[in-house]
Amino acid sequence: MIAAALLLAALPAASWYVRRRLALDLGHGRTGAYLAVTLRQIGGFAVPALAALALAGEWRALWRVPESFARLADTCGIAGWVAPGDGWTLLIGAVGGSAIGAGFAFLQWRRRGRRGPMFGELGWLLPRDRRDLRWGMVLSLVAGVAEEIFFRLAVPLLVSLVTGSALAGFILAALMFAAAHRYQGMAGVIATGAMGIAFTALYLASGALWLAIAAHIVVDLNSLVIRPAITGAWRA
Repeated sequence: MIAAALLLAALPAASWYVRRRLALDLGHGRTGAYLAVTLRQIGGFAVPALAALALAGEWRALWRVPESFARLADTCGIAGWVAPGDGWTLLIGAVGGSAIGAGFAFLQWRRRGRRGPMFGELGWLLPRDRRDLRWGMVLSLVAGVAEEIFFRLAVPLLVSLVTGSALAGFILAALMFAAAHRYQGMAGVIATGAMGIAFTALYLASGALWLAIAAHIVVDLNSLVIRPAITGAWRA
């Protein structure tokens, strides 16, 4: 009953964040808008997730994979595919891939005045100058931590405690994660949904939540810092 109540409390918090994010008033300036989104990440995802874990007595899940998640990983045959030490190799590869993608975007920008292909439209979130780039870095770090704790840990764990099915929890969390990015358009929803599945697989295969958090941060830094910086935002 406690887990069910916590789940019912956490979902409206995330819904509040999404609704408010889509209704931002840019009349207060871009700095205020970035700050608002950052604070809403904390208030809509991080705080509800941490509070739910604490009230459910599941604090250790932050550094120790829950038993229901471990059983799901065993059932799927991916448990132990990624050792914690291997995570650094994967992250280095992700950073390298981001650099290659950013270089391609730079060439597109230089040749055709275009930033290159992107999955989804970031709209006003896309940095335009150096100040925006700093906020892009802050938002990338906050979103990586807050969203992973909420979508890859708190929601699946609460659903698992209520229904006995970790798989159901991860499916619900993946759908919520994709829906939370609907401001990016359908392409963005599909892309973030796929990334959510990849982060889930990485978490289950390694048993390390920090690795999913780090991968999420790398992806966001690529979109909100690296690519905008090399395609003109650094000069403004």
